[in-house]
Amino acid sequence: MNYKTTIWPTKKVWLNFYFISILFFTIWMLFFDYQNIFVQYSLYKRWKKLQIDAADYTFQIQKIKKAKKELASNPDFLEQLAREKYYMKREQEDLYVIIPA
Repeated sequence: MNYKTTIWPTKKVWLNFYFISILFFTIWMLFFDYQNIFVQYSLYKRWKKLQIDAADYTFQIQKIKKAKKELASNPDFLEQLAREKYYMKREQEDLYVIIPA
């Protein structure tokens, strides 16, 4: 085998103007551009966290709407909420708040 016949096809590809241009452009976009791969990855992680937060907030909104509907229709639930959350009491009743240590 001849040295020129084995190296020439590889050298021809590496010295091609379009190959060099595409390689330069790829390296530039991946590492030196202001929207490089590291910035894109951090934005992706932030987007995923915001999606999880949005799902959590949607669940909380549904729970609050359900409680609001229950408050409007059920007086026993209203009394239970007033006693547990706001420490309200009836007349002639003593209230003891126990705080776990």
